Amino acid sequence: MPLNDDEDIKCPETVPEEQKGLTEAERSWSAQKPQRPRVPRKVFIAAALLLLAAFAGGGWWYYRTNVLPEEYYMRATQLFKAEDFAGAEELFDKIKKLRPERRDLFYYKAYCRERQGDKAGAVKYYEEHLKSEPEDVKAMVRLGWLYLDRKDYNAALKWFREAARQEKKDAALWRLTADAAEKAGDKAEASAAWLEAAEAGENTANIMACGKALLRIGDYRAAMTAYELAAKAAPDDKAPLHGLAAAKAMLGLPTNPRLVIAPGEALGAVKLGATKAEAKAAMDGRSPDAKEFGTVGGNSMIADRPVEIWRYDGSRAMRIIFIDGEVHEIETASPLYKTEEGLGLSNFLLAKNEDKLKWKRDTRASVLVCLAKGGGLTFYAYGLAPDGASAEETKLRVHRGDVSIDGINGFSLMTFGAAG
Repeated sequence: MPLNDDEDIKCPETVPEEQKGLTEAERSWSAQKPQRPRVPRKVFIAAALLLLAAFAGGGWWYYRTNVLPEEYYMRATQLFKAEDFAGAEELFDKIKKLRPERRDLFYYKAYCRERQGDKAGAVKYYEEHLKSEPEDVKAMVRLGWLYLDRKDYNAALKWFREAARQEKKDAALWRLTADAAEKAGDKAEASAAWLEAAEAGENTANIMACGKALLRIGDYRAAMTAYELAAKAAPDDKAPLHGLAAAKAMLGLPTNPRLVIAPGEALGAVKLGATKAEAKAAMDGRSPDAKEFGTVGGNSMIADRPVEIWRYDGSRAMRIIFIDGEVHEIETASPLYKTEEGLGLSNFLLAKNEDKLKWKRDTRASVLVCLAKGGGLTFYAYGLAPDGASAEETKLRVHRGDVSIDGINGFSLMTFGAAG
C-alpha cells in the first residue's frame, strides 16, 4: 500500500552516523589547543623602560613648569621684602623662561627696574605688561608717575586718565588726572577731572579742594557744582556756601538770595501770591515808602479790579502790585536783581543773551519790551543806545505767564520818567 504525502516527508527518528556534522578526525582536531608564539623577553623590558622614561620625563616636565617656577617666585618674594631687587629680577627672568605664558612677570620686572633707578627700562616693561593686561590700574598709575617725573605731561595724563576711568569712584585718581592735565595745559580736561574728583570725593575737605582748584583755573560753573556738592555733604558747614558765593560772583550771578529773580515766582524774598502781611515780612517788616491805589485798566479779564501798589526805595527798590489783596506782580529798576543764570537789567540787551529771550517788541511809546524764555519775566527799555546794547532807563517785571498788566486807571505801568 503506497505512502501518502505526509509520510513521504516525515523526519527519521535516528540520523545515520555518516550524516552527523563532524567526523571523528574532525572532533579530535578541534579539541586540540593551538600553540601561541612566545613574546621575546626583551619586548617586555623595552616596554617597561619606555613607561619608566615617560613617567620620569613627565615628572621632570611638571617640576620644571610648575614646581620650580613657584619655588623661584617664593624666593623672589623674599628678596622683594629684603629690597634685593636685582636678585628678585634675576629670578623673575628665570620664571619667564620656564613659564613664558605668565602675564604678571613684566610688571614685576618693571617694578624691579624702577626701584633700581632704570626708569626708562621700567617704562618699557610696564607698557609691555599692559599689552597683555590692559586693565591693570596699578601699572597705569606707575607709568603715569614715571612720565610725570620725565615732565612728559601728556603721556602722564593719558595713563592717569585711563586709570581713573577704570576706577571711576577713586577720587585720588581723578585728582592725579586733573593735576597732569593742568601741567599739560589742557584746561578742559583738568576741569572735567576736578569735577569727577569732587563727585567721587571722600569727604567735604576733598570736595572743597576740588572747588578751589576749579576757581583757580577759571571754570566757575564747575566750581559752583563742586561747592554745591560740598554743601550737600556738610549742610551745617558755611565754608562751601562762601565758596559758592565766590564762584557766583566771578560769573556775575547773584550771591544774595534776596536779590535773585525767580521768573513767574518771586523777586527776591517777595513771592507772587503772597498776602500783604507776608510781603511786608519778606521786606524785613518794613512798611512801604509810598502807596498808590486804583483799578486795573484795559480789557483783560482782571480789568477794573482794585489795585494797591507798594513802593520800596533803597538797595532793594521795587514796586509790589497787589490785586484782591495778593501780590500779583513785582517790578524793579535795580540792576542788582538777577536770575540764577545771571540775566538782569544790566545785560538783557547784550547780544550774548539773545538766546535767553523769547521775543522783543516795540510799543507806541518807544519802549522795547522783552519776554524771557519760559515766561514769567518781562524787561522794559526806553531810550535805546544806537548799538542797542544799553538804554536810558530799564526795568523788569515778575509776573505769571507771558503777559503782565500795563495800565492802572488810564496811566501806563510801562511809563518811564523820561517818556512821561
